[in-house]
Amino acid sequence: MNAMKTNRNSNALLKSISREPEADVSPFLVKSEDAYLKYQGKIIRRIVLERIGFDRIVVDTARHLQSAMAKTANRMHINSRETTIRKNLFVREGKPLNPYRLADNERLLRNLDFMMDARIFVKPISNNPDSVDLLVVTRDVFSLGGTVSFNLPTKYQVSLQEINLAGTGQHVRFGQVYDLNRYPHYGYEGFYQIINIKGSFIDASVGYTNLNTGISTGNENENSLYFKLNRPLYQPFARLAGAIELSQNTSKNVYRRPDSIFSQYRYRVQDYWMGYSFGHERLPNDLRENRKRKFIALRGFEQNFLNGTHTELTEPGRFIYRDRASMLAQLTLFRQDFYKTQYVVGFGRTEDIPYGYRITFTTGAEKELGKIRPYLGSELYYNIVRQSGAILTYNIKLATYMNNYKPEDAFLSFDFTRFSKIHKVGKMIVRHQYLFGYAALVNQAVKRGIDIRDGNGIMGFMPDSLVGFQRATISQEATIFTPWKVLGFHLAPMTRVDLALIKVTKGLFQTQNFYSGFSLGMRARNENLILNTIEARLFYYPRTVERIDHFRFNITTNFRIKYPTNLVNKPATVFP
Repeated sequence: MNAMKTNRNSNALLKSISREPEADVSPFLVKSEDAYLKYQGKIIRRIVLERIGFDRIVVDTARHLQSAMAKTANRMHINSRETTIRKNLFVREGKPLNPYRLADNERLLRNLDFMMDARIFVKPISNNPDSVDLLVVTRDVFSLGGTVSFNLPTKYQVSLQEINLAGTGQHVRFGQVYDLNRYPHYGYEGFYQIINIKGSFIDASVGYTNLNTGISTGNENENSLYFKLNRPLYQPFARLAGAIELSQNTSKNVYRRPDSIFSQYRYRVQDYWMGYSFGHERLPNDLRENRKRKFIALRGFEQNFLNGTHTELTEPGRFIYRDRASMLAQLTLFRQDFYKTQYVVGFGRTEDIPYGYRITFTTGAEKELGKIRPYLGSELYYNIVRQSGAILTYNIKLATYMNNYKPEDAFLSFDFTRFSKIHKVGKMIVRHQYLFGYAALVNQAVKRGIDIRDGNGIMGFMPDSLVGFQRATISQEATIFTPWKVLGFHLAPMTRVDLALIKVTKGLFQTQNFYSGFSLGMRARNENLILNTIEARLFYYPRTVERIDHFRFNITTNFRIKYPTNLVNKPATVFP
């Protein structure tokens, strides 16, 4: 009887809200809290859930998508259970409505791995003007996925995962490979994760792999056993955040490379951190919430190599395979709110873009190569979203180690990123991304120098020995989101230009320090599936070093791309 009553309430609320003009039909650029401001302080009478299928969309619940694929997906998929959704709600019935916290909760739901989109709608009550009802509308992604690859007759590889097991939000993955060129021929991996244990917002995961798919530091094929407990700062007024991460890794020469070129090693990693958020909840003489927060955190980290042979075969290897331990303390001052928009890095799904600031001050000590050195560092992250839809991000880092009261490995960097406003060309949507960066390392002692590898300068450009003390980079990428589809996958062509200067010996602005990269490609993604973005890209490098070719073609089938929305980070140095 209660279930029938809840269903009737849900349908009535859904029907009334779907007809309202303020149902947020086109959230190309809207502040997350705007729709809720006029209901501030009203009592939440009840919270009703509506979990819709693949034939409807959350921003227009009256619209039905009539397709055989949607009907088939609805029959095969188990929707998230009501208990799974409710344990991810921190707004409560009987409490005053807070527009910012309601927007925070909507964003939390939307960022769940198994959620395609989520909205929380407010419905006034005609005979009770001091109260409102909330309707939480969610739509899952199709949570079952897998990959199959063959290189007949010698190899096949299969992976299967379910990220919302029976609608509980639990993640299970199993993969295996059979390869006649591999010894042993058979390999496997397994992973299990449970999120938000009993509403605590603590996630736990455990995994084992001998396919080199785990948490890894080295460059060889590794067997890895790992375990992690994690509690993020899921909203600004959550008090505690932290994590415990443990792993044991061993390199395995499964392809029988000569001993002279194979790095044999075994290491353990322990990583613990905990933080506490605090600040004034309300401004003086004001009912509004003070969103300026402080966060203080401590972290202990140890990476211990139990043995190692031939670990200095490459220039990066000399810095990777090291014992390292640190104890850090960090103070973070932050205020971040969010816009809802589309077509930043996603293919039309709702994206949450932060605006505001995060300032961190970090101190502590690190032991590396037998040297214990004090560390001091600071970082400024500042994000602006303009009314036009342009997104600007500034990131400044300044840090140094001290040895005998003198600075060592002093580091300075400045990075600027700009996403342009949306440009509509017919039925296509174009967005440009511009990046500028500068970095310098002074009095190098222990840390690796500055490079322009891949994300540090030129995408896909991966020389080992091109390392210096300064770099300046400029990049531009254009992405065209098209209406084209192939098997339900949206297609987005893109082009990119990377220009970089790196100082190795002489001054930075020298002809011999200039490198560039040009690429064009295609991204494909189906937002209804758990599969990550597929990217095919052709690279051209006019000037190369070592054994890097001028042309390179690459297909990435597990390309994760998502705008960062974390409020705080665990204490860390500016070095990886």
